[in-house]
Amino acid sequence: MVQKISLAFQNIVLSQIVKISERVREKAVEFEKTHKKPFIRFQRGDLGIDIPAYVRDAINEGLEKGLTKYPKSGGEPWFKDAVINHLEEMGIKNIKRDNVIATYGGQEGLQLVFSLFRGSKCLAFSPCWSCMLDNIFPYSETDYKLLPLKENFEIDFDEFEKNLKHSDILYLNNPHNPTGKVFTYEELERINHLCKKYDVLIVSDEAYKDIIFDNNRFHSMLEFDNKDVVSVFTFSKSFAATGFRAGYTVSRNSFIIEKMTLGDYSQTAGVVTFIQYAFKVALENKEEKDKWLKWFLNKLKKRRDIAYEELKEFVKDVYKPGGTFYFFVNLKDLIKKEVKNYDEYILDLLIENGVAVTPGSAFGRDFEGFIRISTSALEENLIKEGIKRIGEIFKSI
Repeated sequence: MVQKISLAFQNIVLSQIVKISERVREKAVEFEKTHKKPFIRFQRGDLGIDIPAYVRDAINEGLEKGLTKYPKSGGEPWFKDAVINHLEEMGIKNIKRDNVIATYGGQEGLQLVFSLFRGSKCLAFSPCWSCMLDNIFPYSETDYKLLPLKENFEIDFDEFEKNLKHSDILYLNNPHNPTGKVFTYEELERINHLCKKYDVLIVSDEAYKDIIFDNNRFHSMLEFDNKDVVSVFTFSKSFAATGFRAGYTVSRNSFIIEKMTLGDYSQTAGVVTFIQYAFKVALENKEEKDKWLKWFLNKLKKRRDIAYEELKEFVKDVYKPGGTFYFFVNLKDLIKKEVKNYDEYILDLLIENGVAVTPGSAFGRDFEGFIRISTSALEENLIKEGIKRIGEIFKSI
């Protein structure tokens, strides 16, 4: 029977990030015992911060209200209304309940929409979030092509248009994991125009929409005049709620949402009701939400700034992320010797010295020799120590 397993399952692989985390789990204990200093984990985008107290209280309130029965397929009406009001605050108008589906995080939203268009041709910018390459694209049997971003992670629009002509779907991730780039309104407007011109569906992964720094501004693809946009959101990052697996997907094309709802019902029967209630409160309590995001962003910005200053000490032309909590850094030029596999060499070298990162090839084969550093789970002192340690290692080789 093994040979009859669906291709959708045959081609899925364990994420490199998860593989590294499993490897580190054993290595860290040994390293800390031997060297008497912390093993520093930069490899994963989890949050080392608890969810806001008012959201935690809302979970208990939902339980007390008895919200423990089967959920309504696609999401409770009051959850959808909270989402609609939140989108209106963002300047996104004319969204109705049949344009919204509650999902188990952004990941289920992406899995559903790509499965809905199973076997389609997809264009995506690279570096590209590793889960798309390892899981979502293989699971949905998507025929994908990666278009590398240029220097400073800018779009080559000539190449983009050339490749878009032969695509059914564009996968867009904004703000961008792993680079931290926040796409400008002008870039998004041009992307939207070209996708409409060539009748290409836009799947916009907007997981980091609230994690924006400096004078950057987030723009959702839902702001543009285009019915063929599916925007995928999650509460995981904005509310440090990665383990709750709560999110929502929005499209003005209600047929897409209707079919995604049937898929969601088939595989999960819907998002747990008291979790929906908690994040309804998370969105509706504007005073607490604004207070939380102000504190949260200030904390993440301090972490980013420390990492940036430390990286500048030994890396040329460090890209300063305008959003997210990632740095995507080229270390290849720091290696003066002949190396067969840059990613393997860098990863082994850093792990032996008590630092874990994600190698660039996890995000596309054009980025061997890069690393992704996540500052999301570490306090400032450990970020500083970890990046100093990387600098010392590469200065000594």
